[in-house]
Amino acid sequence: MTVIYSPSDVQEFLGIDSSTLRKYATLLERQGYHVHRNHRGHRGYFDKDVITLRKFIEFSKQEGMTVERSAEAVMTWFSEEEKTVTVTEVLPVQTTNDRDFEQDANHDKLMERIEHLEKINLDLIQHLKEKAVREAKQEETINQILKYVERLEQLERCKMIENETRNQIAAANQKKWWQWWK
Repeated sequence: MTVIYSPSDVQEFLGIDSSTLRKYATLLERQGYHVHRNHRGHRGYFDKDVITLRKFIEFSKQEGMTVERSAEAVMTWFSEEEKTVTVTEVLPVQTTNDRDFEQDANHDKLMERIEHLEKINLDLIQHLKEKAVREAKQEETINQILKYVERLEQLERCKMIENETRNQIAAANQKKWWQWWK
């Protein structure tokens, strides 16, 4: 007998609140995942839905993964899982060794691809961090240059005022033509 869990049950299982559960379910539905709804449109969750949501949370906790990308990853994982379930149900027992070997090979390829993508993601994150550091240094340099330019402008104004003051002092000390004998 299949059990349909209420959203509150699933929230309790996963340790998330209702808005988060709705958001995750909506994201998965946008990617083509089917969540059961009753005649009133309320969601109900089966065991496979709880497993899928757990996988979604697992993907979203990885560094650099957005919830949208996590939904895409879950759909890829879900479609692979569904294929695996379908294959094991349809094939006779005698060929399981061949299928196991093929699944292991596919699993290995997928794991290699995931590791490669994770490495690329880590490289991109590192590149972004380095870029942020470079930009921060450039901004600091620009701020120092601006302070230097402001200081030079202040010095120029001070020199102009000083020259004007000297000229005024020199003019005041200069003897007038009618005071030549003094």
